[in-house]
Amino acid sequence: MALCLAATQNPNASLKTFKNYNRTFQLELPDSWRQIAPSEAVTLSENILAPPDVHPTQPRLIYTVGPIDKWLAGDFDGPWLRVVERKDQWYIEDNYEQTVRDRWQQQSDSSDVSHQVDEVRLEKIGTQQVECVVVLRTSTPKQPRAISKALDIHAPTARQQLIFSFGCPEDQFAQWQPKFRRWLDTLTFARAPEPPATLSDRLWTPLLVGGAVGLILLLLYKHTRAGR
Repeated sequence: MALCLAATQNPNASLKTFKNYNRTFQLELPDSWRQIAPSEAVTLSENILAPPDVHPTQPRLIYTVGPIDKWLAGDFDGPWLRVVERKDQWYIEDNYEQTVRDRWQQQSDSSDVSHQVDEVRLEKIGTQQVECVVVLRTSTPKQPRAISKALDIHAPTARQQLIFSFGCPEDQFAQWQPKFRRWLDTLTFARAPEPPATLSDRLWTPLLVGGAVGLILLLLYKHTRAGR
């Protein structure tokens, strides 16, 4: 999404509603931001100074939202948003912190970017106050790319998991984090997450279904008898 330098540095830059292609969420972002196109991601991936989060891109699964036109002009100052849309149903489990740390360790082991997880916690996010896993992460790529810091939101929604990573150069994070938070306050999901089934749910539902089926069979039996 295009962001001229003045707009990037302006704390009062106007916002607009960004909606993803799948229409599963929306939030307010700077009005000059837009979603990167696959061809643009390829072009930027060839620039050694570009942030490492711009490639690969699949428009409905994994993509970057930010000052794309500014990046294409060679100016990589300022923040961005990386979104990952996973199709699997996901619930926050007791070992969520270790799961996050293990995931980023695996990413570090398999790429040329080192990821350090600085903090992991649970927090309610957005207009619907959905409980999410919130992560502060520092990523160190090979030089000359700059070290970046990100605020990651792992959000469980109905039938899928969404990951929002607001990132920027490490030395700008203190400036941008309050804005990331304000933008996240506007985050709205098309479908809020469904609570996981408890043991009593799993036991009680078959009983209810079985009772309903039994009642229907009894009514059919009485109807058949009455017709004879």
